[in-house]
Amino acid sequence: MTVLEITIRVLLILTLLSVLLFILFLFFFIKTAKEVKFVEKKRSKNTKRKRQLARKRKQLRIEKKRMKRRTILFMVLATLFLGGSQFVSYYQSMTLSKEDEDVIVKSYFLLNDFDQQLENAKTESESKDKIDGNIRYLAGAITSYGANKASDLNTEEGQLALNRYYKAMLDIGTNAMRMTTGIYGNEEIASDYQADIKRARVYQKKVFELYKVDESALKKSKSNS
Repeated sequence: MTVLEITIRVLLILTLLSVLLFILFLFFFIKTAKEVKFVEKKRSKNTKRKRQLARKRKQLRIEKKRMKRRTILFMVLATLFLGGSQFVSYYQSMTLSKEDEDVIVKSYFLLNDFDQQLENAKTESESKDKIDGNIRYLAGAITSYGANKASDLNTEEGQLALNRYYKAMLDIGTNAMRMTTGIYGNEEIASDYQADIKRARVYQKKVFELYKVDESALKKSKSNS
């Protein structure tokens, strides 16, 4: 469970408690207000009795004010806690989970590396064994990351964008794993996979735009590593 999830749960619990206390003090406030009206209607010619009634009226008025303040307090707290939980929930839905973030960042570099190896395979710029091994590794890694499912804490739009991207990666990885030894020197097959990568990057771009991922920062982190 993430920190944000814990925060949401705590805020919802506090909201519930505040609502219950609001209802409780509202009940006491109404009850006290009725008692005040009842006592104020009472009259007595007896001096001692008059003093008792006056003292009781004063106590009830004080109690009424106290109940009113507490009722308002817990109403405000319930509103604040509920608003806070909704804000955190919205923030969470518009922010990549740690797992999704990890997949997005690593898959970005994997697809770039895979595209480069496909280019090397087309031009036969390195040995077949080396390129086949690299393609096999990258295809396996892309398949692994593509098997992920978007966190259900994301918005519906976010889940759709992420799952489309993951599915595109999964298809690339599984197909490439079946053809690792047949890509080298075959420009047509290599170009087909590069076309698949291009389509996957369309979904990738949608995810980047939706979750405000800075691609230039990713490129910079790669160059600095």
